[in-house]
Amino acid sequence: MGIRIVSLEDLLENLRGETIQEILNTFKSIHIADQTHEVEEFLHRKAIIFQKTATASTYLVFEKESSILLGYFSLANKPLTISRVDFESLSRTQRKRFSKYGRLIGEKFPINSYLIGQIGKNYSRETERAQYVLKGRELLALAYDYVLAASRLIKAKYVWLECENITVLRNFYQDFGFREISNFQSENGLCVFIREISEVPH
Repeated sequence: MGIRIVSLEDLLENLRGETIQEILNTFKSIHIADQTHEVEEFLHRKAIIFQKTATASTYLVFEKESSILLGYFSLANKPLTISRVDFESLSRTQRKRFSKYGRLIGEKFPINSYLIGQIGKNYSRETERAQYVLKGRELLALAYDYVLAASRLIKAKYVWLECENITVLRNFYQDFGFREISNFQSENGLCVFIREISEVPH
């Protein structure tokens, strides 16, 4: 019993669009205040478009024997871009560190990096039949391993992600080695966490 990872690109090359959409629709996120979470909206409505336009690459994690969708993650080769004002408000240590892998272009400071754009476990009733229990840390480790592999081909120093200002989520990413960029939020108003890409075990 185990898992297999299938790229959305492979599905698009081998299956009909309707079949792929049915697979994606089996994913359900935890609903907060009766609202669909962004990770579900992305997989249902945006993942295929982003894949076709090379905006982000999505990977689906299935249980091997049952083919139940357990979770997914999406990655992009996207620099973390900080405005001049926000960059100047960072600590001296942060500015020094980031300056090695980015430079000020006009009013923006892009940092060479990969983005873990979406990551989520499937909470649909179907997963209750699965024998394999996919842990959140394992899913993040899978995403990180793909980033690590990509960085060996196209060099980047950092990987970053956005996170809602929820203590359990912040602690989750910090325990994995990500560090929050203090006094800074993304364009979406979310906390930003960043980690150096390295071979250090997670």
